[in-house]
Amino acid sequence: MNRTQKVWSERKVTGALFMDVKSAFNNVNKALLGKQMEELGLEANLIHWTMSFMSDRRVKLVLYVTVGESNAVDIGVLQGSPVAPILFVTYLSGIFDAVEKAAPGISGLSFVNDIGWCAKGRNDGEVAEKLSEGAAAAMEWGRNNGVAFNQGKTEAAMFWRKKKRTR
Repeated sequence: MNRTQKVWSERKVTGALFMDVKSAFNNVNKALLGKQMEELGLEANLIHWTMSFMSDRRVKLVLYVTVGESNAVDIGVLQGSPVAPILFVTYLSGIFDAVEKAAPGISGLSFVNDIGWCAKGRNDGEVAEKLSEGAAAAMEWGRNNGVAFNQGKTEAAMFWRKKKRTR
């Protein structure tokens, strides 16, 4: 709301595009997470711990009373672990610079696996164009980083300030 009110004070239109990361925790790629942690300048010991935390994991599928074979798992972060949201947000953090660079005039914010892109412009067409560029850049980044978006949960909104009636 604060961003919207600031744009309104400039007598412009603002819009937002909300995107949900599909199967967020399940698709974290260990190698890409390590690379992102390095790019963020995190300490080597923390990166090493994370790589160890995500290594040598196994999973069994249980259907009713039938227990499947144990299989190695080398992707994803453990849901329910206190560190999982932190690792996922770290993994996703590269999207913001990439999209903001590819689509000037767009800014992003997120809450774990939900991302909001905001743009302002002189009219709704200009805002829609910026948001479309941002969405394309986000999907491109996602393809290159093993992140998919749930299109059924994608929403867009335009915010105009109600004009005062003149008598």
